[in-house]
Amino acid sequence: MSLRSKALLITLQGIKEINLSFCPFDRYAGTFEVREYYNQVSNPMVVKSNPACKVNMSVKHDDSQPLINLVFEDGEERTYYPRTMSLPVISRDIAVLTRRKLAEQGVEVDYGVKYRY
Repeated sequence: MSLRSKALLITLQGIKEINLSFCPFDRYAGTFEVREYYNQVSNPMVVKSNPACKVNMSVKHDDSQPLINLVFEDGEERTYYPRTMSLPVISRDIAVLTRRKLAEQGVEVDYGVKYRY
C-alpha cells in the first residue's frame, strides 16, 4: 500500500486535538510510532478533513514514555501508548472509534479528498 493510499484511510473529522510526546533518547520502542503518526496526520490531504484540529508535538528529554493523546469534539479523551501497541493497531482503533462517533451523530465521513468519476 502506497503512502498516498494510507493517507486516504485517515480522517481528523470529529477530533479536536492531538497531543504527541516522546523522548528521542528513549531506549525502548515507541518513538518511531509517534513520529510516523505525526507524519500521517500532518499530510495535507488528511489536514483537509478537519483544518481546525490542533496537532501538538512535544519532544521531551526526561526519558518519559511516548504517547498519542486524542481529544474528541464531544470531550472524550483517548491515550495510546506505542510501547505496548503497534501503529497499525492504534490507527485502526482511532479509525473505528471516529467512524462510530460520526455515525452516531449522523455525519458522513470526509477523508479530505473529492473523487471525480
